Amino acid sequence: MLEIGVDNGGGLEIWKKYFPANTVIHGIDINEDCAKLKFPENIHFHLGDATNADFIREHFEDEQFDIILDDGSHHPKDVIAAFLNLFPLLKNGGIYLVEDCELSYQKNCLNGGFLKKGSTIEFFKSLVDSLNYDYIDAADLTREQKKTLKEYNKMIRKILFYPNICAIEKYAREKEEPFQTLMTGLIDYANPLSRKRPEDLRALIEINKEMFS
Repeated sequence: MLEIGVDNGGGLEIWKKYFPANTVIHGIDINEDCAKLKFPENIHFHLGDATNADFIREHFEDEQFDIILDDGSHHPKDVIAAFLNLFPLLKNGGIYLVEDCELSYQKNCLNGGFLKKGSTIEFFKSLVDSLNYDYIDAADLTREQKKTLKEYNKMIRKILFYPNICAIEKYAREKEEPFQTLMTGLIDYANPLSRKRPEDLRALIEINKEMFS
């Protein structure tokens, strides 16, 4: 697990108690005082900025995480930059969590507001389109939109919004091609245009089971 935003270290210690004893937990913070904290075994602190791609590459190039939790500055530009840096390090089947999304709506905090362009919540709402990329007319997209949505379409299984929290879950394995519609009933179909051979249907079912297991 990786947590952005260590503060006094309480969050890291809670995760250690919550997860199995052999869980390895990493924390990132820009506050130099955090480096003075003493942590138990399997908790590793990294002094640095999660929005800095060079820092992430230097410290985590060979790491893959089951869970990444952003409880850092909560500033939209930092949240978005950290996500762009760290989501590729999330394991297949892993989950990326962002806390305190309610700040996106508060005008007196981080220049937020309802439907505020560039806010944390609006960024993650925009990723919903990646789930349905296969159905979007390419003519409606810019080259950059097409590249971004296509890339996340291969990785993001679902996006969940809770009060104050956004959760992005990866597929168990990367999606390689658009999903195909499965018709129920392996014996016959009322609509002859919908017919598929039973062996073809069974193969598709197995593929989808693997994707969502």
